[in-house]
Amino acid sequence: MYPSDFAYAAPTTLAEALQLLSQNPEAKVLAGGHSLLLAMRIRLMTPPMLVDIGKLSELRGIQVNGNVSIGALTTYRDVETSRELAERLPMLVECAANVGDPQVRNRGTIGGSVAHADPAADMPTVVLALGAEFKVVGLQGERTIAAGDFFVDMLQSAVEPGELLTGITIPQMPAQMGSAYEKFKHPASG
Repeated sequence: MYPSDFAYAAPTTLAEALQLLSQNPEAKVLAGGHSLLLAMRIRLMTPPMLVDIGKLSELRGIQVNGNVSIGALTTYRDVETSRELAERLPMLVECAANVGDPQVRNRGTIGGSVAHADPAADMPTVVLALGAEFKVVGLQGERTIAAGDFFVDMLQSAVEPGELLTGITIPQMPAQMGSAYEKFKHPASG
């Protein structure tokens, strides 16, 4: 099956992206695209416009300053190979290393995964367990949403129309606390 027709925009600034999303409340944000494009192909989602935020380099990267801040466009591969995260949040690194295949890990983004809010995805469960907070920005300003309030329903996050998830903040684990990530491999995934 093929997706329905849609408009496409690739803003080069966060302000431009927010303006496009504000003017097109039914638009969907394209980051890595793996979940969204599949949903569009089977017409589970039929957005009239895609706003490709891939050029917004300010939404990439990992910073450690007390807490761990991860830009929404940071890829699974960036998380998987981060020494800082391996030391501070090993469960996040283990999760990222178990997502899909190398192609998915090199292109798929942490922000895209959590904003898509697919209950079958790996990352939403892990960031919920780690007590993450999500930074969401719109033309009306910025807000922070706790993980427990972020995942509203199946395929529905608390990101409102006209808003954009820009980053995730996760508290560092205490030194004497451990964690592990085990993935149940579904036979159909083989």
